[in-house]
Formats: sequence, structure tokens, C-alpha cells
Amino acid sequence: MNRKYLIIAVAVLALGCIGTLQAFTHLETQEPQEIRGIVVDEYDAAWYEQQQTLWLKKAQANPTDEHAWEQCFSAARYADMLQEQYGMTDRKKAVLDEMAKHIPNSFTYNLAMYQTKRDMYGEDASPWAEKALQQIPENIGRQDASMLIAYLEMSGKCFSDKKTQETSHELIELLYKNNAYPSYLLRYADNCMRGMEGNALYFINGDVPWYGSRILQEALDLHKDKKVIPISFLAIPVYRDALCQSLGIKPFEAKENYDSIDNLYHEVLEYIINKSKRPAYFSPHFNSSQADDFPLKLYNEGLVFRYSAKRYDNMAVAQRNVEEKYHLEYLLEPQYVNEEQWQGSERIQLNYMVMLAPVVKNYKQAGDTLHANRLARYLSAAVTRTSLPQEEKQKYFNLLSDKK
Repeated sequence: MNRKYLIIAVAVLALGCIGTLQAFTHLETQEPQEIRGIVVDEYDAAWYEQQQTLWLKKAQANPTDEHAWEQCFSAARYADMLQEQYGMTDRKKAVLDEMAKHIPNSFTYNLAMYQTKRDMYGEDASPWAEKALQQIPENIGRQDASMLIAYLEMSGKCFSDKKTQETSHELIELLYKNNAYPSYLLRYADNCMRGMEGNALYFINGDVPWYGSRILQEALDLHKDKKVIPISFLAIPVYRDALCQSLGIKPFEAKENYDSIDNLYHEVLEYIINKSKRPAYFSPHFNSSQADDFPLKLYNEGLVFRYSAKRYDNMAVAQRNVEEKYHLEYLLEPQYVNEEQWQGSERIQLNYMVMLAPVVKNYKQAGDTLHANRLARYLSAAVTRTSLPQEEKQKYFNLLSDKK
């Protein structure tokens, strides 16, 4: 299989398009809407600014309402994020100052301060997270639980500290018990890991595939032999060192300066893969646009890329995964449980088409119409299930076309 397949896959892949402008009515007559996060809903910054105003009004009417303050802060945070503004912005500071007056020692305030400080260069945000960990409410929501799970992982303690492992496990189990992640995301994560060799390293970009994989491991006891590694965490020395120790290799010695963060990632990744001598795989969201030769060592094996310094017949592996390992039947089944599709993450379903369409073409070239038609039905169903406009869906259906 041509390794340019990697470039095509990443170029076509679309996990979310934030920019749906909502029609506004008078704020005086509107009720605030639940802020569920950009992985669930697709709204633009203006919508979040409006919701911040509405939730602030509700919080001021009942100053001890932690939920209202949490929603107000989340709206401010997403409004900033969509405008590429991070840390202690004027918008977030205004909300945090009010929270400090009314709920200064609360779980909500401590976690909001952690999120803000975490994005500020040179700031130690851990004291705020540690305070929040001592105050975890029984009804903790998906976003708050996810934030603490990520903190515990970044600390590096999840690799060795029993108490940290137990806390992380409980929070991840809670995500599953509360149906915090739709089943289609868990099924996709399961298929990604089904095709991997044992004791593999799985390097992931993006929150949704990471949490989905961790839920499978912690709540369903699946794929426990795989080590799931968020690539962005590799920039954190304490996490990096703990990971290396858990793999039985010496810590990575970083240079003082790198031309870009991607160059650091590539160097760390090659070090970990080569020293650990474990099979290594990457989610299809991996940034492969750099000028070095790292992307040329990634081969599509179906739903993930495998790292290999030597060329091999990865198409044969992809076909074996499709025929023997992946569970794709659910794509053709009716949705017996009427569960919600997350607008911001449903496009992960498109990875089926992007990554596996070349396998269909290979079957056709070999004259294997049975497998070609069966796989094409699965891939088409995955695209159909998204809420994309028909003209956008057609772009993905075109990947099955015999035209070059």
C-alpha cells in the first residue's frame, strides 16, 4: 500500500467544524442552555458568549448555585478557546472573581482555577486540582470527571501510585456507568485496538479517542495489555519520565530548544518506540505534516497507523483486520437504543471510510467482489449515520469511486 495513504487520510479527516451561528432572541426572555462541551455540540464563540451572560444572570440570582457558576465559567472558557485565547483572560477572570466572592472554597471554583492556571505558562496548577480531588461531588459531570482524569494521568502517578490509580479508575468507571460516552465511540475505540498486537503502545491525539480507550480498559476490562498514551502529554517531563520508567527504559533526555513542539514529539516518540521495542500504533489524527521522515514510517493497517522502520505489506494486515478482527456489523444494525449522537465527535465515524476505502479498492482489483461489496456497505453506513449535509457525505462516498 502506498504510504501516501497516510497523507490522504489525514487530509480528508474531519472531526468537527465549529461555526454554527445560532439565531438569537432577546436575552431577557431566554433561559440558559446546558454547556456540554465542544466534543458534544457545535456552536461558535458568539453562542458561548451569549450563554455566559445568561448563566451569569442565573448565578447572580442564586450566588451559591455551583452548577450555574460552573456553566458560566465553561461558557467563558469555550468562548475564549474558539478565539484561541487561553489562561487568565479578562473574560474568565471576571467570572472567577465573582466565584471567589460567592463559592471560594468549592469544588467548582477550585477546578475552574485549575483549568485556568493549567493554561498559563510557568504556573503550577496542581494545588487547585488537588483541592478539587478532595471535594469530588457524587453527581460529578462528564467534563469535570474528564478534567481530573487527565490531571491524574499527566501527573505521572497513574503508573505507580496505588491511590492515584484507584481514583482514576473510579472516575473512569463513573463515565461508563453514567453513559457519558455514546456506544458508537466506544465501539470505534474497540475496533481500533482489536487490530493491534499484544503489549502495544497506542499513541493518541484527541480527547475523545483517549477517554473511549480508557473506558474500555478500566470499566470493561478490555485491551488491558495496551498502553494508551496521549501524545500531547509527552511534552510534560514528569509524565514522560514516569512513562519511561513504567516501560523499563531510561528517561528521555530532551534538548534545551526545539524548532517546534512537533519536533520534540517526534524525537520522544522514536526514543520510546525504539527503546521499549514494543509494537507502536497511532490514531489517524496524528500530525504528519512535518518535513522529517517520521510520517514515512507510519503504515495504515485498517483503522490505525503502525510505526515501522521497514517497508512491509500493510494492505494484507488491513484486510486481515477487516476479515477477522474488526466488528463492523453494528454499522448496518438499527440503533436499538435511541442514544444521542455528539455533533462535535460523530465525525469520528468518517474514519471508517477514510481509512478503509483503499481496502475496498484493493479487493476490487483482486477480483474479490464479495469482500469489496461487504466492506463498502459498512463504510457507507458509517457515513450515512452522521448528520453531515448530503453534499458533504458525498465527498466521503466518492472515496469508494473507481475514478482516480
